[in-house]
Amino acid sequence: MASLTRLLAALPEPLFSDYELAKVLGVGAYAVVYQVRHKKTQEDFALKVIEKEPMRVRMMLPQLIREVEIVGELSGTPHIVPLLEVTETFSHYFLRFELCNSSLEDVCNHKGPMTEEEAFRWLRQACLGVKELHANGVIHRDLKPSNFLVDTDGSLCICDFGFACEEKAGLTGMTGTPCYSSPETNTDGPVHTKKVDIYGLGASLQHFLLGRCPEGPEDMPKGLSGATRDLLDEMLNPDPEDRPSIDELLETPQLGESLFTQWLGQWHVILQGFSGQ
Repeated sequence: MASLTRLLAALPEPLFSDYELAKVLGVGAYAVVYQVRHKKTQEDFALKVIEKEPMRVRMMLPQLIREVEIVGELSGTPHIVPLLEVTETFSHYFLRFELCNSSLEDVCNHKGPMTEEEAFRWLRQACLGVKELHANGVIHRDLKPSNFLVDTDGSLCICDFGFACEEKAGLTGMTGTPCYSSPETNTDGPVHTKKVDIYGLGASLQHFLLGRCPEGPEDMPKGLSGATRDLLDEMLNPDPEDRPSIDELLETPQLGESLFTQWLGQWHVILQGFSGQ
């Protein structure tokens, strides 16, 4: 994938004195994420690098500034990837995060489709993170398995707030990733509300169950239980008003706390094979 942010040969100061580039973790349309290592402690971190000038030319600097502000305000919130440091230079923003082992897209690529029980255990954690976002008036607008990271404790952390906004901003237009985007974000249509994220959660659940990117709301695995199919139909409803709220989702039997607490010590089995990658 081509990125508006060019790859770095080395970090600039003030980061160069403390950190060295280890490897590229991911290349997105607007940013590059590196694994960096502290020179003294040898501790590894994730560093998201965003180049300013391409964003300015495309009139996307307000979006970039909004991302930095939102991530900073939400740092320390459960199931949101912790932001440790923001460094701004003349040409770049550098956002340093805790390093997570993998994403749920990686898990699906490695293991294939999840069982319904396993998929709902991960979805519950994603929903708890989204509940925190919505309680703060924030819409993520790009929820998908590659933006669900898994930390060393086996906890899901939502990342990549490049498309995030405050609901009160009343934004419209195309945003997010097509496979996971709601109808209202695939056109220059209605104002985006928190229901955008419910659709993204539904499409992510599809991905968990299929083991791959879904090809639309009707792309369902065979043998799906009636209750799960009904829930997906609600989450992927083309009318945002008919989708459940995040609180209503967390009250469903599939996402109840009792099921989640039974998942003791299993995350390391799910992630087996990722350590050292």
